[in-house]
Amino acid sequence: MSDKIELLERFKTEAALSGAQVTLASSADQAVDFVLGLVKDKGITTAVKSASPIAERLDLAARLTKAGVKVMETSIAQWAAGLARGKDVPMDKLAELISAVSGEKVPPEPEAILRVARRIMKDMYAGAGLGITEADFGIAETGTLVTLENEGNARLAAALPRLHLTLLDGTHIASSLADAAELIKGSSGGIPGHKLPTFITYLTGRNTTADIPGAIFARAQGPAEEYILILKA
Repeated sequence: MSDKIELLERFKTEAALSGAQVTLASSADQAVDFVLGLVKDKGITTAVKSASPIAERLDLAARLTKAGVKVMETSIAQWAAGLARGKDVPMDKLAELISAVSGEKVPPEPEAILRVARRIMKDMYAGAGLGITEADFGIAETGTLVTLENEGNARLAAALPRLHLTLLDGTHIASSLADAAELIKGSSGGIPGHKLPTFITYLTGRNTTADIPGAIFARAQGPAEEYILILKA
């Protein structure tokens, strides 16, 4: 058995022991079928999705929409573009659109627009039946998922909806926390002045990751159910 396969098998075992329900998909079709089956079985009608190359590759948002699930992107820029129907609108017009959604008068100022947009989107997260995120890699020794981001959207999508689904590339498994730390450091690309991601989130099962020193916690308790969908290369 190769080292990569051993790491994957150990990650699956540890993640399951921590309370997550782990599924391995051998193809894109199998992965999509699993997600569609999940939303059908759980009666999911709304989902929030953070940025995810895997989801884009699977055309997951479109497939879920076709299945009757309303999918909301968590990027403020994408959300605002949706309000504007994809048009490039001036700030005063954007403020009007957000005012209509929020029910309050929003001045055409960047800080005010962002403040109200974040509050609206936080309510969207909490009201969604399913949060979909993508982990940058998993840690085999603990079954932990690690997500790197700069806006915190994935963190909220993992914490607030009733159910949470993480997508993971099966080749992106670190052996230990120490190895994961090196991967995080390497995310800067070794470029002088290039900063590490603003948010580094560790998720282990449904519970808080208090057993991991220095972890930035995503949630105190977690969704009712935690799913991990691993795409095997």
